[in-house]
Amino acid sequence: MTDVAIRPATGLGPVTRRRRPVAAAVTFVLVAALTLFGPLLAPHDPTESVDMPFAPASAKAPLGTDYLGADVLSRVLAGGQTLALVAVAVLVLTYLAGATAGMLAGFRGGWTGTVVMRLADVLMGLPALVLLAVVVTGLGRGVFGAAVAIVIVLLPDVVRLTRTATGQALAHDYVEVAVARGESTMSILGREVLPNLTPVLAADAGVRFVSAVYAVATASFLGLGVQPPSPDWGLMIFENRGGLGLQPLAVLAPAVILLTLLLSANVLADRLVGSSQGVRVPRFRRRPAMSAGAPAADEGADTVPDAVVSVSGLTVETVADGRAVVDGVTLAVGRGQVLALVGQSGSGKTTTALALLGHARPGLVRSRGAVNVLGTELTGLRERSLRRFRADHTAYVAQDPRTAMPAHLRVRDQIDEVLRARGVPRAQRAERAAAALRRANLPDDPAFRSRWPHQLSGGQLQRLSLAIALAHEPALVVLDEPTSALDPANTARLLAEFTGICRAAGTAAVIVSHDIAAVAAVADTVVVMYGGTTVESGPAARILTAPVHPHTRALVAAAAPGPSDHDPRDAEPILRVRGLSVDLPGTGPVLTGAGLEVAPGGCVCVVGASGSGKTTLLRAVAGLVPARTGSIELAGDDVAPSVARRSAEQRRRLQLVPQNPYDSLNPRHTVGQIVARPIRQFRLAAPHEAAARAVDLLEQVGLSAEHAGRRPAELSGGERQRVALARALAARPDVLLCDEVTSALDRTVAATVLDLLNRLRRDTGVAVVVVTHDDLVVRRMGGAVLRVADGVVADAESVGTVP
Repeated sequence: MTDVAIRPATGLGPVTRRRRPVAAAVTFVLVAALTLFGPLLAPHDPTESVDMPFAPASAKAPLGTDYLGADVLSRVLAGGQTLALVAVAVLVLTYLAGATAGMLAGFRGGWTGTVVMRLADVLMGLPALVLLAVVVTGLGRGVFGAAVAIVIVLLPDVVRLTRTATGQALAHDYVEVAVARGESTMSILGREVLPNLTPVLAADAGVRFVSAVYAVATASFLGLGVQPPSPDWGLMIFENRGGLGLQPLAVLAPAVILLTLLLSANVLADRLVGSSQGVRVPRFRRRPAMSAGAPAADEGADTVPDAVVSVSGLTVETVADGRAVVDGVTLAVGRGQVLALVGQSGSGKTTTALALLGHARPGLVRSRGAVNVLGTELTGLRERSLRRFRADHTAYVAQDPRTAMPAHLRVRDQIDEVLRARGVPRAQRAERAAAALRRANLPDDPAFRSRWPHQLSGGQLQRLSLAIALAHEPALVVLDEPTSALDPANTARLLAEFTGICRAAGTAAVIVSHDIAAVAAVADTVVVMYGGTTVESGPAARILTAPVHPHTRALVAAAAPGPSDHDPRDAEPILRVRGLSVDLPGTGPVLTGAGLEVAPGGCVCVVGASGSGKTTLLRAVAGLVPARTGSIELAGDDVAPSVARRSAEQRRRLQLVPQNPYDSLNPRHTVGQIVARPIRQFRLAAPHEAAARAVDLLEQVGLSAEHAGRRPAELSGGERQRVALARALAARPDVLLCDEVTSALDRTVAATVLDLLNRLRRDTGVAVVVVTHDDLVVRRMGGAVLRVADGVVADAESVGTVP
């Protein structure tokens, strides 16, 4: 058989879709060149009368003359320069003012955001033509007055867009780290936020350029912009409209070239918008037919009675170089069965899981193999049919619910949207939603259902993702690290309850996880992946008790950690927290009377169930959430509850390491820039020495100088977490505040990161406060353990050390 990649459902072929933007780009460049250099090509002075008014085309005037007898061709060639330059100037001024105001409104919030947005609303509520006429009347007719008026007309949209995009950018962990480090507002906006807004603003600028050209031309057409006798396309249309029947070229020539400019710019703008939103046109490559001896698509698959999904010989490659990310994977899952895909980061397990839904990440393409779900071959469906099939029969739970879940929908709307899309009647949705929340061990009361995603803890968000996935009772559910943000008790309970529901409903479940012990307790079959291939598979009990492959044995061994041998219990505390209480708006008390002490080189593990308040305790110590009561002492000195009121020295000595390694590093900066930033901010080395110091820190955490030139997207999860540690160490802190630093890592990588933390404690004397729900962390780190329940430190204990 011949294997062909999926073609999106569209009336245009791939060649047509590729040629259209190319043709638009060529047309736009030609028209843009004509607008800028056209005056040099004009055969006559654009203001000179060369014949009678509205004279027909002749050798002297190839396009005839206008109402004053001037050469139309000369005026068309010269008429675009002012329009283009004014449109570009308007665009630049609009984005300088609008982006600055929007970012400040999004970052500051409060009265600053209210004032900025209300002013934008007022300007947006005024009719554009009225605003144009009023401003031009006040400033006088001409280019300047029209340009100012157009900036005011376009400004509100840019402000609103930038404010929304800034709010999304501020939700990233790398921004929170910069805030905790005490970066200034302008530094945060300029270094952390603006680089990530650039793709969105660039795409919007393409659309806005069309609006600017249209507005400038309209102003000239109304006699408010360029004044006669200066040549201008809009003005030409306005001046010669009365002679359209006598000399149509005097109107049609400027109208056609203006329309060509706008249409070509529109097509390019659409292309930019699609690129900024991650819309990519896949590269279609016809694969060679299978050899005569190769198995058919359904041959060689595991035999599973009544299989919901079966995969045979699945191979997924990179588009750029054809490297196999997944190579020859074969598996099957029956009704009510649970299959676990386990392996280290980068082993191909998530790529395999996504292929079960007929999906591949950008830059990857399925090259061989077949994926069959409920008797339907997914690789043969067009894009629209594939989306419909997935919506009706499958569900997916992403690893990071903070980025996968819409931030603008309340909890009730998150579930209601899914049920409505599946055709569930309105009368049944409320009860179905409540039942889904209860299954995920979440409250189903109106107060909880009215919350926004940002008001939930990481564990609550993950349980909500599970509730949404199960709400419409799919035939196949794929879960990517569904319990990485949950404590062991909730992990075991939720996995057991989830798999019980799947078995009772006949739902096939595929769980991607790095915690082989947790998933083996509930899975029927465990498939171990390494280097894109399956190295071992079989019943969960056999895999866990008698692993065969060396990689499987390493995964099992990593689940049995040993504690740290470094535990300075008798030293004077470097950090002391007493009676800390925190209230959050809309949530109420989340932490009451908490306290902790940690000595130089020591460790405190703060453990508790998801939503217990342990992360709030860490954020309060970091100064990111205000404490209602309590005190924080650092080396005997009182520390202000808010990071903004702390001295630079106090901010330097307390450094935060966020939970998610995939969100804690700014994707627009190189690793070297990320690590060197605290050195430059706190002036810990001469500017020319910062880069070399950053390389030393990377080597200290087990990376090389070569990593300094990479960007975060080129690193694995473990490497990213090492970079986050190097960035924190760059400030030469006394205390590291680590929030679930291993929750997104597989067991072997997590053990390596914990060993690194212990070595840093021993070598540098830095104290570590670790928030975790993982017993691996507690046993590996040793030291004191604080158990938090419902916002209260329930008890404290100590983990013994091994000599």
